[in-house]
Amino acid sequence: MIVLHVTGAYPTAQNPSAGVFIRTQVESLAQIGIDVDVCLLKGNGIGKYINGVAEVRKALRSRHYDIVHAHYMYAGWTARFATNLPLVVSFMGNDVFGSCNDRGDYRPLNRVLHGLFSRLLSCATAHNIAKSAGLAKYLRAETTSIIPNGVDLDVFYPRAVAKHEVGLKEDEQHVLFAGRPSAGPYKRYPLAEAAFELVRKSNPSAQLLTLDKRPQEEVARFLNAVDCLLLTSAHEGSPNIVKEALACNLPIVSVDVGDVAERIKEVEGCYIVSDEPTSIAEAAEKVLVRGKRLSGGCAAVHELSLAKVARRIQSLYERVLSGSRRRRRWRSLINGTPSRRILHRR
Repeated sequence: MIVLHVTGAYPTAQNPSAGVFIRTQVESLAQIGIDVDVCLLKGNGIGKYINGVAEVRKALRSRHYDIVHAHYMYAGWTARFATNLPLVVSFMGNDVFGSCNDRGDYRPLNRVLHGLFSRLLSCATAHNIAKSAGLAKYLRAETTSIIPNGVDLDVFYPRAVAKHEVGLKEDEQHVLFAGRPSAGPYKRYPLAEAAFELVRKSNPSAQLLTLDKRPQEEVARFLNAVDCLLLTSAHEGSPNIVKEALACNLPIVSVDVGDVAERIKEVEGCYIVSDEPTSIAEAAEKVLVRGKRLSGGCAAVHELSLAKVARRIQSLYERVLSGSRRRRRWRSLINGTPSRRILHRR
């Protein structure tokens, strides 16, 4: 089985965190024996995906691929226009829901268009991967499997990391914002800041941290050193940072987006809150006052190890190839000529 992955995001020396979950997925598939290549689309804006059609076609001429797997709706359309091979598309979240304004509210037309193009694409693929049940429901496509991104449990695991080891003060408590403020308004960093102003009224030593463009190993060290993870996004699919925090037994305070509630519902010390500063602040204060790591966070993501998720994707690929072969055989029978694969077996 030879699979070409198409993506507009992948780690680079300048930005080691960009699309890192796509790289780890590709590597985990290779480790279980799938022959994988990556076509990284170059450029910026919509031009990246228009010009990418030629890039994908060039890559496809280099080898005989069985399946194309595109990540995000935008790259999915690039791949669909480039080839008739069986196409699998991973839908992530903002590619389906659209972008937000500076207040974190959806732009109505933008959301309608993203939803429309995502649903159209999901009907023009061999199979779809949605990162959460809510995302799959929104797509409305029957050929959709819910497969969250896996967690590298060799990198993200509970261990003692002193605050000073990551440049933090030992006499302070630290809440890590789940995302980069520069990632876009949908992360709603101003909401986190407003909540944290309330936290600091009762806990002046509390600090709100952000991380930007850090490699996974460094992120894991921070998750083991800080006291809480805070997520305030307007929308998510299946946020990787939440699963990584659980793997490090870090308490989480989050608004109800994506599959976060499903991930933390059985874990004592984590909270789902409304998207109001007061509600967020109250939960964060409870976590900081408690001052303990989780006892069951790592166990909650055990089934999402990279190897286990890779096996699920491998099974999906096998079903797609099986279905593709059946369709070719039926077309051959209808046209009155046996397929090349049937002739080869004979």
